[in-house]
Amino acid sequence: MQALKRCFATTALVAGLGFSAVGFADGAALPAVDSLLTTLFDKSVISGSIAKDPVTNMFTFDAAGNLMFNYSGKVYSVETKAKNGKLTGLDKQVGTVQGQAAFPMEFAGLALGMKAYLDGVGPMPSNISPVINWTCNHCNLVIGDSTYQSIVDVASMFGAAPTEAMRMQGRAFTGLGPVEVGYLSAQSMSVRMAGCSAVVGVAGPDAGKVGTLCLNGTFTFDLSGINLASPMTSSIAGTGTSNCITVMHKPLSM
Repeated sequence: MQALKRCFATTALVAGLGFSAVGFADGAALPAVDSLLTTLFDKSVISGSIAKDPVTNMFTFDAAGNLMFNYSGKVYSVETKAKNGKLTGLDKQVGTVQGQAAFPMEFAGLALGMKAYLDGVGPMPSNISPVINWTCNHCNLVIGDSTYQSIVDVASMFGAAPTEAMRMQGRAFTGLGPVEVGYLSAQSMSVRMAGCSAVVGVAGPDAGKVGTLCLNGTFTFDLSGINLASPMTSSIAGTGTSNCITVMHKPLSM
C-alpha cells in the first residue's frame, strides 16, 4: 500500500510540473534573438561535372591543386511532418544556385575505384580516407528576391578581414560507406556530404546582411563516363541534393 501511495504521489508530482507522457507543448515562441535573424530552410538539387581542358581533354586544377566541379541547380521550399520535422517532399521552386566546388584528387580516386569494382576489374575501394575535405571556389544563391554569395566572392567588401578562413569547409563522410551503389542507375554511387560557409546578401531585401549557409545531403557520381584506361581524360559528372539552412543577420559593423 505504501509503495502504491508513493507511486501515486510521484505521478501527481510529474503531472503538476507539466510533463506529458504523450508529447510536447505546441506553439512555443521563438527565442528573442531570432527576431534579429533571417532563417531559411530549403533543399537544393544540383548537377554538374568536373572541369576539363578543351584542348587536352584532361582534368584541370585550380590554384590549390583541386579538381573543379561546376554546378547549377534549383532551390525548393520543403514539406515536413509537424510531429518530428521529417522531410516528406518538395513544395515550390523558390530559387536557383550555381557555383564551383573544389575536390581533391582523392575524391576522383574514389569514383575511379568504384568504377573498376562495378566493371568487375577491381575490388571494392578500401583505402579511401574516412573523411575527404572539399570547398567551394564560388557560390551564387538566389532565394526569393534576395541573392547571396560566398564570402570569398565578395572579399573586397571586408577589407583586411580574414574572409578566406570563412569559406566553405565541406566534408565527404566516405567512412560511413556509400548510400547506394548501382541503385539509382547501373553506374551510380552516392556518398554523404556536409559543410558550412559564411555568405553575404548582395541584392534584394537581405542585401548587406551576413550569415552562414550549412548543407547536409548527398553527392551522386555518374561513373559511366570514366575511362579506366586513361583516367585523367575521364568525364565525371554528378548530381547533389542538399538540405540547407541559411541564417542571416545585419552586422553591427562591416
